Amino acid sequence: MPQELCILHANCQGDMLLPLLKNTPAFAQRFYVRRYVNYTRESIEAGDMKRCALFLYQHLSAKWENLSTEQLLLQLPQGCTHIKIPNMLFKGYWPFWQSGGPINFTDTLLEKLLENCDAKTALRLYLKGSPALLGDAKALNAIAEESLTYEEHKESDAPLHCAPLLRERWREQQLFLTVNHPGPELILHMADGLLRLLGLGGLPPSVRKAYVHPFNDFWLPIHPKIGQALYLPFTGPERRYTIYRNNLTHREYVLAYLACRSNNVHDLLSFLEHLDPAEAARLTVQPQ
Repeated sequence: MPQELCILHANCQGDMLLPLLKNTPAFAQRFYVRRYVNYTRESIEAGDMKRCALFLYQHLSAKWENLSTEQLLLQLPQGCTHIKIPNMLFKGYWPFWQSGGPINFTDTLLEKLLENCDAKTALRLYLKGSPALLGDAKALNAIAEESLTYEEHKESDAPLHCAPLLRERWREQQLFLTVNHPGPELILHMADGLLRLLGLGGLPPSVRKAYVHPFNDFWLPIHPKIGQALYLPFTGPERRYTIYRNNLTHREYVLAYLACRSNNVHDLLSFLEHLDPAEAARLTVQPQ
């Protein structure tokens, strides 16, 4: 039986899911995959749409115009199976994260401090992390709950659900590498559910065991005081997070963030990726 075309239309989470599908024999025997990146507005070839037998997508609203889910579903051939997959984001670990700020992974609290005091004072106040500054446990839990509730809402009309697992386990282990990069457990859960939905028997143990997360080289550090307030057992001040070539504590990451800002560099990820380990060891706050 010839393979049929599967189109995977998703953000970077598609890259996390793809190897699990391709390495599952029951799926690979039935489908070959064309991967299209949605957030870069990559156009889907008309021929692929006509041949598509399985369309896996993250929902895009009408503002995406011809790439919106509504428009794309209209172009699929009769009999094509289309399945909405989760598009996960969680602010519970990083309540001050902001999209579209002056730097990648903008920390609004740190930015506010930088607006009102010098870098050394900002660093001291930020790391001290008093409840008056960060918010008390009630306020931090409310942010996490709001994020969880929104994830549940996004999945309410979908056949696949990752939010229940997130709600159940997010305090026990770090389930997100960054605010928009779910970790291995959530991706494995999504892949298993998808394969079962397709009648392909779930994720084989061998594929599960061999899985290597494609973005495992960057874990966004969690403020230890936030971890303490939320009773997270994996967020102590001495923990070292994998950040490309370095393993940095939260404090060292904040120093790198401040160094990036002081040099008017807007691409924090590139700055971190090229940060030499010896240079990382010498990071300090420069006087303004």
